[in-house]
Amino acid sequence: MSISPPLFPPVGYALVGFGRFCRNRLIPAFQQIQHSRLVALYKRDPVQAQKTAKEFGIAAGYGDFSDLLKDPQVEAVYITSANGDHEWQAIAAAQAGKHVLCEKPLAPTAAACRNIIESCRHAKIKLMVAHTLRFSPAVIQMKQWIDEGRVGNIRLAQALFTYDGTKSPRRWLYDHKIAGGGALMDVGVHCIDTLRFLLGEVSQYSGIIEPITELVEQTALVSLRFASGALGGVFCSYQSPYRSRLEILGDKGWAWVDSFTLPWTEVPVHLETSAEIVDLKIATGNPYGALLDSFSQAIRDLGPNAIPGEEGFTNQTIIDGIYSQRKIQWTV
Repeated sequence: MSISPPLFPPVGYALVGFGRFCRNRLIPAFQQIQHSRLVALYKRDPVQAQKTAKEFGIAAGYGDFSDLLKDPQVEAVYITSANGDHEWQAIAAAQAGKHVLCEKPLAPTAAACRNIIESCRHAKIKLMVAHTLRFSPAVIQMKQWIDEGRVGNIRLAQALFTYDGTKSPRRWLYDHKIAGGGALMDVGVHCIDTLRFLLGEVSQYSGIIEPITELVEQTALVSLRFASGALGGVFCSYQSPYRSRLEILGDKGWAWVDSFTLPWTEVPVHLETSAEIVDLKIATGNPYGALLDSFSQAIRDLGPNAIPGEEGFTNQTIIDGIYSQRKIQWTV
């Protein structure tokens, strides 16, 4: 029997870096939840900021970030801007006493992630990384099967996430100064985080990125070893049509979910062992809303911070380590 979260005054949020992601994902998410309300947004262009706010019935649209941080209705900021802006925006928000929910990657380097974490700790505000897939019902089902021992001891966990980067509306995607990296930092981080959520901490990692001569990689293949002894693999790319899949193999059986990154749809989830075969269609629903309301509960001290900044730091440490290998080429 599920227990409904306690009722409490909703937390007022501002969206920072309002773009297509906010329009298509976060606006619908806010419309379906009760513990988080959207009160402001920030865009660099003040005219567009006010126009967009009016379009969506949001109280305030700011073209000056410092003005947004002075708004008493804004209790928390959800940073969805370009990767290179995450650090300064998160630190400025923390110093203004605003709680911070930040899109992945938390920052383009582990050192920058640490700066954000320390700033938030010093300001005594909450910091959460928006790894939304931890709130996907399909991913949660996979974790339940693993925790119940249904597939036995895990031998291999694999996550794949690809899409055609040339079709992205984010014009900065291939600009290293803004993006900080390529497919590994953009979508590979989702795969790394999801595998860590399912299997625990990583003890060893290595990777191959292509093309190796460019600052922003198009494709990456990552090998992981978990503290449990399980092995993991991540494949991510800008050079293939959309595809995502999560697969777990154990000594008793295996389980997988296709299109595990998609919200608001039904995805196939499969479990197979010598004792049972389970085929499900799971509605992924509104994981963004679940993420927001979870953070709001943490802000009101009514629940734990599900994905603290240290999780983003750990993911970025792995990515930094793989990028540090970019000049190493093994040939046979």
